[in-house]
Amino acid sequence: MRSSLLLASAVSAAALLPWSSSAQPDRDRDRGGQAQGVESRIDSTFTFSRTGVVDLTQISGDVVVTAWERGEARVRAFTERGRLRASLTSSRITLEVESNRGRIGDTRFEVSVPVGVRVIARSTSGDVTVRGTKGAVEARSTSGDVVVTDATDRVVLESVSGDVRASALAGVVRGESVSGTIELHDVTGEVRAETTSGDVSLTGVTSRNVVATTVSGEVEYDGNIDASGRYEFHAHSGDIRLEIPEGASAQFTVETFSGSLDSEFPVTLPPGQRTTGRPRRFEFTLGGGGARVTAESFSGDIIIARRARSRR
Repeated sequence: MRSSLLLASAVSAAALLPWSSSAQPDRDRDRGGQAQGVESRIDSTFTFSRTGVVDLTQISGDVVVTAWERGEARVRAFTERGRLRASLTSSRITLEVESNRGRIGDTRFEVSVPVGVRVIARSTSGDVTVRGTKGAVEARSTSGDVVVTDATDRVVLESVSGDVRASALAGVVRGESVSGTIELHDVTGEVRAETTSGDVSLTGVTSRNVVATTVSGEVEYDGNIDASGRYEFHAHSGDIRLEIPEGASAQFTVETFSGSLDSEFPVTLPPGQRTTGRPRRFEFTLGGGGARVTAESFSGDIIIARRARSRR
């Protein structure tokens, strides 16, 4: 087995020089041992389970996790002035940065893992990227973007002041941002996307349960309408555009205060329904009316369009 661990002092000009092999921590993995220690640089490859867990915590740098078909993991990490604390076993990788007298400097984690592992990745002021793992993913950043592709089961994507972009997702999907855009494409399963200041774009969606909400932005939905599904779309100061299949069967409740309703489908309102007051409220049925669809915007238009083609 090839395994290397480069360690360096964080307090001198020799910080970038690797220690000798005799200074490396003991790694008896055959007996379930683990590598533990405080370093400023790690480069290690070792056997790792496809059902393992990766738990990464950053402070001021990016986190990048990619999947491969090998039954091993490679961990490459460095910190300019902080300290790395690592625990590396055949079933769990834990890696975090500790400040060195309040100083961190540039830091970066790059981890390659077998397909199927569970990934938990966090960064305070950096981007978080997870690609191709085909497992559960929790990716969070405070002031960076979150980008995830090819994840399943439970997928949690959060950023405070960054964008959330993800594709090829399946399972229970949650996307949240405070001041960023949320873009989810090619999603199968339950979807909830919420942001305060940004657009929400859900395209290529197959779901029975969708919630999309923004305060200052627009909402776009391009996906199916399951006859037994529930779909909710909310925007305060932006338009809501729904692109749905020609044969959609749903009961719609649409409300806007200063916007309008524009539908490519024929809309027949029940007798006596008032649509001239404020807010304007429309209730109508398409097809057999199986699904429940709610779309509400305070100062935006609501557009219901025919889904011309799949975006998958």
